Amino acid sequence: MIVVLGGGLAGLSTALHLRRYAPRAAVVVVERESEPGGLARSRRVGPFTFDYTGHYLHLRDQETIALVETLLGDRLTAVERRAKIFARGALLDFPFQANLHGLPAEVVARCLLDFVAASRAAAPKGGAGPFGAWARETFGEGIAEEFLLPYNAKLYGVAPDEMTAEWVGWSVPRPSLEEVVRGALGLKVKGLGYNPSFFYPREGGIGALPAAFAARVADALRCGAAVEEVDVAARVVRLAGGAELPYEKLVSTLPLPALLRSLVGSPEAAALARLAPGLRAAGVVELALGVDRAALAGGLHWIYFPDPATPFYRVGFPSNVASSLAPPEHGTISVEFPLAPGGATPERDTLLAAARAGLEAAGILDGRESIVAADVAPINPAYVIHDPRRTPLVEEALRRLAALGIRSIGRFGGWTYSYMERAIIEGRTAAAALAEGR
Repeated sequence: MIVVLGGGLAGLSTALHLRRYAPRAAVVVVERESEPGGLARSRRVGPFTFDYTGHYLHLRDQETIALVETLLGDRLTAVERRAKIFARGALLDFPFQANLHGLPAEVVARCLLDFVAASRAAAPKGGAGPFGAWARETFGEGIAEEFLLPYNAKLYGVAPDEMTAEWVGWSVPRPSLEEVVRGALGLKVKGLGYNPSFFYPREGGIGALPAAFAARVADALRCGAAVEEVDVAARVVRLAGGAELPYEKLVSTLPLPALLRSLVGSPEAAALARLAPGLRAAGVVELALGVDRAALAGGLHWIYFPDPATPFYRVGFPSNVASSLAPPEHGTISVEFPLAPGGATPERDTLLAAARAGLEAAGILDGRESIVAADVAPINPAYVIHDPRRTPLVEEALRRLAALGIRSIGRFGGWTYSYMERAIIEGRTAAAALAEGR
């Protein structure tokens, strides 16, 4: 029996690919929630469809593209990114480092001069050094202090130099000097970053994707089943309510600290549990809104807010991506508030008041709209904090889990900064390895 813990994309991908690589294997996917999908689920609130914050498919791997196209067919649409940054009262094109036009002249001049100085050296690769130092060395003091440092301090709830730069190498590009100068003069710089375009389902929200996976492995799914213990000696998963699942091989997509704390049955299990407190993550509280206005933010898909005085860090407009998410003449807004490690979820009315005030201050709402639906979704963990302890702890944990016959994958199973395509690929890789006896 192969038991997969967690029915998000990584777990569903593992089960689906096992049908291909090991068709005779007995597989069960254990999911705590009443339906599969994890954070890639969508939810209905009245006539609105809300995702759990912005979930957009950035696909590059040809095998994954082919799979997703098979699963969703013509229900999938390609979208060109329309994103902005609200900084110093101006809406700038994204990414910030190549679109300085609109900032005060003295700020633009400082950012340009500092970037010129930084660009004389080769761009440092993301690594174990402090994130703040990496940002200054890569982009110069001006760009770092105007956007990268305040935005990430707000999002993660820790000082930038408490984090390493291990997670930014692929996601935060350094533009050429020509691109920075052109952007500062208001000449469009397009295509930078890992997400200049993306895919999204025409209907059903992003939850259409895990639903399509789940339909292929429905007989293997066991939802509404929370994991309480993993007995590594008896090779048994114990569920809430007393049920037990014996396993020969185990794949976990649970948050790595939760998996480590669940281990019992041996001194090695106890030793692994002691690693869990060293792994930190920031949370997010999403306030999803349905409003009686269809034309939102000029058709933008999302806006970043680096200013510490603004309580949210990002606002998305999912109905601008897929109009099916809202009824006619209505739109959806996703307001994302940071939740620092150990922080409590604010009250719904507090979030509503803060969101309304901030959205009106930014000119997104004008006070005449009615909020006709609102839903609060705490997500914790949401973003893994890459502090200096993270990598050695994760490497040790994964190595020792592997010795116990446990493979931990996915965004939170690998305790990393990740995305949906990577979750699908990791499930495929795990399935292939299990089929080969690895």
